[in-house]
Amino acid sequence: MMNAAEPPPVLQVDGVDIRYGGNLVVAGATFDVRQGEFVTLLGPSGSGKTSLLRTIAGFAPVSAGRIRLRGESMEAVPAYQRDVGLVFQNYGLFPHMTVAGNLSFGPRMMKVPSAEIEVRVAEALAQVRLERLRERYPHQLSGGQQQRVAIARALAMRPSLLLLDEPMSNLDARLRAEMRVELLVLLKRLGMTAVAVTHNQEEALGMSDRIVVMAEGGIRQVGTPIDIYLHPADSFVANFVGDANVIDAQHVGFAADGCSLYRTQGGMVVRATRTAAPPNGQVARLLIRPELIQVDLSGAAGGTDSASGLTAHVESAAYMGAYTEIRTRVGAEQILVKLAAGTSAPTVAVGQPVLMRWAPEAVKVLQP
Repeated sequence: MMNAAEPPPVLQVDGVDIRYGGNLVVAGATFDVRQGEFVTLLGPSGSGKTSLLRTIAGFAPVSAGRIRLRGESMEAVPAYQRDVGLVFQNYGLFPHMTVAGNLSFGPRMMKVPSAEIEVRVAEALAQVRLERLRERYPHQLSGGQQQRVAIARALAMRPSLLLLDEPMSNLDARLRAEMRVELLVLLKRLGMTAVAVTHNQEEALGMSDRIVVMAEGGIRQVGTPIDIYLHPADSFVANFVGDANVIDAQHVGFAADGCSLYRTQGGMVVRATRTAAPPNGQVARLLIRPELIQVDLSGAAGGTDSASGLTAHVESAAYMGAYTEIRTRVGAEQILVKLAAGTSAPTVAVGQPVLMRWAPEAVKVLQP
C-alpha cells in the first residue's frame, strides 16, 4: 500500500480493458509507473502492448477500468490535453518543416509564448546534441538523427510522461545499441518518466527499471529485468524473455541432501532446490537457462542424474562470437547450452558425446 505521504505514481493503469468493436484486445491490465522510472511493455505481436500505449496516450478509449496521470483520472481528458509526449515508431516528423519547426509545433499548439518556445527548442536540441542541425529537413538527416529529433520534439512539450512506440525498430543493430544507451542516459539525466513498447527482449532487459510482460491481451508478469529473467512467472515468460530449456518432469521425491528429484519420461533425473516442490507424482515444468549449464567436451562418461553429469550428444553447434551455442540431446530431451567465449572458440562436432551438469539452484519450477 502506498504511504499517505508519498506522491501518487506518475501513471496508474488499473484494471483496464480495451475493445476494438466486439474484440477484447486488452483485459484487466494493472500496473503503475513511478517518477523517473523507465518501464517497458514487452510482448509478441498481437499481445496488446501498442493498444495499451495508445490508450494511455488518449488515442483509444478505455472499455473498463481507469487510467490516472499524477492521480488525475484521464477518463474525459482528450489526447491533446494529456501531459504526455509520444515518440512514434516511424518518428512522425513533418517533412515540410525544419528540425526547429518540428520541435516548435507542439508548444505552438499549446499556445506557449514565442520566447518560451525558442527556449524550449534550444534546450531540447542541446539535450540530444543536434543544435547545428536545427535548420535541416527530415530527409537530410540519418536514421539516428531523425530518432533524436523525434525524442527532442517530445521533450519540448515538457511532459510528465514520455511514451515511446518501438523507438529503435527502424535502426540497424549497431546504431540501435548506441541509441539505446544514449536515450537511457538522457532520460535518467533529465529525471524523465517513460513507458516504451517493444518486442525486443534485449532492449527491454537493457533499458528497463521494470518490465511488463504481455501476451494475448493480458499481463503475465511485472518485475525488474533480473526478476523477469531469473524468476519468470510461467513458461511463456521463461521462453519469451531469453533462451530457455523448459522440461516437463514428474516429482519423484527428495534426495538425501534435501534436493527435489524430478524424472522426465525419458528417464533423465533433474535435481532442484526444494523450494516450491509439487507433491510427489505431480508433473512440473522446469526451467534451466542455457548459460547456467556446465559442459565437459571431453565426453567423460556420465549417468542419468544431473548431479553426477548427463551424457549428451551434440546435434548442432554455432559460434556466435560472445558464446558458442550447442544443441544437445539427452534421450528424448533436447537441451540448449551456451558456452561463454574464451581465448578461442571450442571445437565441437556433430554427434560428439559431452558431459553436462548444473547446480540445483539453476533449476526453477514454473507455474504450468
